[in-house]
Amino acid sequence: MTALSAFHTPRHSSDSNALSLTGIFRRFQHIIELNNKALEIISAMEESLGGAYLFDKVFLERSIARLNDIIREVIYNLNAMSKNAYLGLYEPFEAIKNSLEDILSGGPGPYHDQLTLPYNQLNIDMDMLVGAKNANLGEVCNRLHLRIPEGFALTTQAYRLFMEENGLLEQIRLAFNANKNNEEVWRQVKQLFEKAVIPEQFEQAVMAALSELYERLGRRPALAVRSSAVGEDTERSFAGQFKSVLNVRHEDVFRACKQVMAARFSPQVMAYLGNDDISLNVLPMAIAVQEMITASVSGVIYTRNPSNPLKKEMVMSAVSGIGASLVNGSAPSDWYRLSRTHPFKLLEARLNTKAHEHCLDTMPSGLRRGSALLTPRMLQMVAEAALTIEKAFGRPQDIEWTFDDLNNLVILQARPLRLQSASPALQTELANQLQQLPLILKGKGQAAHVGIATGPVVHVSPEDDLTRFPVGAIAVSKNASPALSPILQRAAALVTEVGSPTGHLATIAREYRTPAIVGAEKATELLKEGMEVTVDAYDMCIYAGGIPDFLTMDTLEEDVFFESNEVRTMRRLLRWIAPLNLVDPSSSMFAPENCQTYHDILRFCHEKAVESLIHLQTLTPSSETMSSNLLEAPIPIGIHIIDLGGGLKPGAQPNKKGATVPLSGILSRPFNAILKGLLREGAWDKEPAPLGMRDILSGIARPSLSLMGIPEYSGKNLAIIAENYCNISLRLGYHFNVIDSYLTANPDNNYIYFRFVGGFADEERRKRRASLIVSLLQALFFRVEQHGDLVVGRVKMLDDQQTENILVKLGELIAFTRQLDVRMTDDESIDRFFDRFLKQTSAQTASVE
Repeated sequence: MTALSAFHTPRHSSDSNALSLTGIFRRFQHIIELNNKALEIISAMEESLGGAYLFDKVFLERSIARLNDIIREVIYNLNAMSKNAYLGLYEPFEAIKNSLEDILSGGPGPYHDQLTLPYNQLNIDMDMLVGAKNANLGEVCNRLHLRIPEGFALTTQAYRLFMEENGLLEQIRLAFNANKNNEEVWRQVKQLFEKAVIPEQFEQAVMAALSELYERLGRRPALAVRSSAVGEDTERSFAGQFKSVLNVRHEDVFRACKQVMAARFSPQVMAYLGNDDISLNVLPMAIAVQEMITASVSGVIYTRNPSNPLKKEMVMSAVSGIGASLVNGSAPSDWYRLSRTHPFKLLEARLNTKAHEHCLDTMPSGLRRGSALLTPRMLQMVAEAALTIEKAFGRPQDIEWTFDDLNNLVILQARPLRLQSASPALQTELANQLQQLPLILKGKGQAAHVGIATGPVVHVSPEDDLTRFPVGAIAVSKNASPALSPILQRAAALVTEVGSPTGHLATIAREYRTPAIVGAEKATELLKEGMEVTVDAYDMCIYAGGIPDFLTMDTLEEDVFFESNEVRTMRRLLRWIAPLNLVDPSSSMFAPENCQTYHDILRFCHEKAVESLIHLQTLTPSSETMSSNLLEAPIPIGIHIIDLGGGLKPGAQPNKKGATVPLSGILSRPFNAILKGLLREGAWDKEPAPLGMRDILSGIARPSLSLMGIPEYSGKNLAIIAENYCNISLRLGYHFNVIDSYLTANPDNNYIYFRFVGGFADEERRKRRASLIVSLLQALFFRVEQHGDLVVGRVKMLDDQQTENILVKLGELIAFTRQLDVRMTDDESIDRFFDRFLKQTSAQTASVE
């Protein structure tokens, strides 16, 4: 055992009480409380980053200190309730904690001493290390998952090493001071760089990065070596001022790097800067080394039309092959004007007819069929990617792109598009326009992230193909499931019927700057698929219809607040805190070593704590020795009760062995809901099951204790209860039911786990009953897995009333399906009994909606 794990390992005595049911449950409750506190802190940090509150360094220090303590305690309690099964969580915790403390202290972060960094490690807040061009591409790739050229960055640390080892700065100063002829100075500077020696450490780092690049690609391509100076592609674009070297061979990489670094001191750059300040800290030059893309067509898109930025349109230019001739103005191009609204209708096209003399004919519209470089689908792909980037970066963008020889879209560069600021009068105009629209919802739910957005409504659920969600649409969902996170970089806004501002999905909405309202009752009913709506998350209103040009309020003006030192520090901190990478608990990647953020650790601990509770009766033998009492209820099964605290009313706890618990004494909310279903009139089929010889032989051949495959409490039917919790294990003849549920007023805490296995009939009939149960659970919003006659269903993050209604239905389902396997004589019986269940229950499935 390492010193670290020994320090953090919870101690367990040999006394069985150390792992008592009550103790495990108390640990679980504490994890839930800590999880909520942590999410509230993260929410406050993100809201502050969004401009909701002013903050200072003290706020950041206190927030990080509290999070460090909470996350450590969450990990401790999970290990305490799981016999130290997850000690591996301490390693990512310590790594994240150290990174946060370094950022808070003003440090450069964990990569400050690196000479090269692959693109999969870059993000927008690393511009001081790798330059804005590299940093922006890293953000496009790693956050938005859009394709960029494979490559790596040579950092400003590499640049400083090269300059210092060769003593270049002093020689360059002497050249500038001795000669006022810019061209002569530039000739001398180029000679200095040509003669400079590549430092050994520099060479080793670049060769290692190239080797890794070639291994990732499986080939040795021609390379592009580009400038990525600190300050380039930010407030000042430096467009066309620096050097890019294309089609570089492996043996020429260092020569190209020298040329790029030398261009920092070219006459046009020095004139562009407007001063003669020559130092390592002024415009330090990082470098981008990328694979050359075999381009079929390339171009540039502006996400706003510079000639009329208030219109909801964008403009694009394209040339055949690589885009160098377009950006340097040496070749004519095709030009397109598109709507900013999905599906991005083509409004105008001006084609370079000399380049398309092979076209077939002229259409009535005036466009020449077959003449355009870009197909409608290619136009849409570029538009979708461009608006996704604009949304993530929070301002209009100037984006260079290309299609490779397989027609894959590749983003080459993204930088801010400088436009005239929007008039303050637009705020008044926006308010006037909103007042003219019909109001659909007002004051329902809570704002997870403020903002205003308009677009068509698209209903979504975790089971949908989320990659097909249209860019710029309004996502409307019943539940705020973290599985919906992939759509948030594409959606204009999010509205859910269930959820809280401190939930996982709300955190991700803030990360992607997506206006979001959670907990808006009847949203899926009132917001019809396809209708155009405007979501105002500031005032918690949703209107029918759209607002022309409303986006100008958010994206045309640049707020200096968002570039302040405090905000940049907050943004860097949140990258180690807020993103959620572990979204699928069933994935093999859902493991401690893959936790990259505090949010990942919280999600992992919450899921594993719930998992431990589900198997509560198998975690400790104490359930066999704890006192239990039989429930007094008019149902054909006996259920024994163990109260963990708060599950029974005061005075209802029997004071002697063998005494019963009256129904009126049950206080546990989830258990009461299940009992309500079990007690429904007509829920139990009292007719004898029609057993055949095949069923009898099948039942005899199946040892009942092996049905579950794991040790179970196999004597009594047992309910372990607390005020907001129940874990029920029912042995009904030859099949088993397990229901585990936590039910509170906070939807983020609520879940139901349902497991069913076994039966007396032959295998085919048992499978049919299992298929029937799967259909019924899916109608109740469960995510279900079936393996033969084993059914496992999970539902979570519903509000308390929905959760309670589902538990009532589960009680009815338990009663309805007892001994039903022997009646499942054919496949048609699945639909027949499905309809019968719906008719038999007093409320339809829709009542839980």
